[in-house]
Amino acid sequence: MGTDPISLVSALVDAGSVDTMYRDLYLGRARTLLSPVMSLEDFHRCEQQQATLAELPVAVARALQHGNWPLVKELSQRTDALKQVVTDQAKRLETARSVYAVTDVKLDPFCDSLRKFTRATAKDLPALRVRIVEQLTTLEQADVPWRDFYAGRRAAFQTRAPIASEPAPDSGASGATGVSADTVREAAAEALKAGDMKRLAQLADLMPTVRPGASQAVQGPTTATGQSPQGAGQDLVTAWSSDTLTHARQLGLAPRHLEPRADLASLRQYAWTPLADESQHSTIKRVDLPSGSPDGLRDRVEVLMVHPLANSGGARHLPAFVAEDVLVEDFPDPAEGEQPAPSPLLTTLELPGRRGLTREAIEQVLLTHGTRVLEKELGLDPRVFRLVCMPSDVHFRLGEKEGWGRQPCWIHFDGYLIRTVAGQVKLQALVGGDTRYGGLYDLLGVGRDYDSDRLVARFAVVHRERMVAW
Repeated sequence: MGTDPISLVSALVDAGSVDTMYRDLYLGRARTLLSPVMSLEDFHRCEQQQATLAELPVAVARALQHGNWPLVKELSQRTDALKQVVTDQAKRLETARSVYAVTDVKLDPFCDSLRKFTRATAKDLPALRVRIVEQLTTLEQADVPWRDFYAGRRAAFQTRAPIASEPAPDSGASGATGVSADTVREAAAEALKAGDMKRLAQLADLMPTVRPGASQAVQGPTTATGQSPQGAGQDLVTAWSSDTLTHARQLGLAPRHLEPRADLASLRQYAWTPLADESQHSTIKRVDLPSGSPDGLRDRVEVLMVHPLANSGGARHLPAFVAEDVLVEDFPDPAEGEQPAPSPLLTTLELPGRRGLTREAIEQVLLTHGTRVLEKELGLDPRVFRLVCMPSDVHFRLGEKEGWGRQPCWIHFDGYLIRTVAGQVKLQALVGGDTRYGGLYDLLGVGRDYDSDRLVARFAVVHRERMVAW
């Protein structure tokens, strides 16, 4: 690959399409490396040239029809010259478009429960892992300032990326699938060698359910809904520095500590799985909610049972409800027709306001400015933290005390509701919190291009680890 900027940028874009949890960082680095070669302004100018080139033949034909030969000559020469310019910069323009004009969302191909939507089969994953490891190794050598980041991601794929065989029918109870005890022991040894205690703890949870001699496969279902959801994970606590807190307050962000909620975490067993379908509507009434739960909680659980959700990193969204420290915008929900006051955070994100923003527009500004806000404004490591739309579970856990969910507006939540329409995967932006539809328990998906004035943006800084599926 060498040190050619275009080759480096192309490799970063490709790596981000596989390592989706860190795609924002890959694209941010790509933007930095691409800018001296083709700035955003250059990109827009090139796109305008392409548009002009597409229109010129029509103008030439019109001049020819009117017998305006001097104009025919002028436009023909202009077309020829512009065609040469566009041809010369075609490769750079294509690369720039994959950095400056990102509109898609990538789902994590290694997230086992989302394979139905990524179309990545178990047979594809070993080769995909080899490809991303080789690419990260090359980036590690070619892009020295970011060497540590690439090395860390390479090690994660080598030790943690789940590679397993396709689930196979088991002759035991309920058609469950098993995991080879030897396979788990080998993976645990690798995790221990790498110092990956989180992975080791996850593997330890598998041991009571494995059967010696079972065929190598992913862990089988432990509930009636299918494959068991991932473990709840470890606490995500941090001690914010005084400088971070000072700058956070200047941006309109406030620290909040979330206590663990084991009662809510226990409901993860009912979450949608690849073996689940719409028939779960009939089982929701039989779900045992924690004692004293409000009626609205059942509606929220039903959404999680019936629909697969993904976070903005492309991995499965399944709230852990562990102890967690976050920075959140804590302004009151706006009343109907009220425009929330502008804030320094909106200004630094270059957003005109909070109402009526599409998710596509929000995603674009977070890609462009999110890392800078963390690193330059808050003094936080973007490899550890991420600026996102308010996560739905954080909103739910803080909402009662903050007084949220009592106004007729929808809050943009981090992540997407996944649907399959005519065989095509469709991601809808998660929103909720409208008092007319359940308040704190309201959760639904809308089009990523939906720009209703009822939509309100509220941002949070969270641990990136909360979004990791493996």
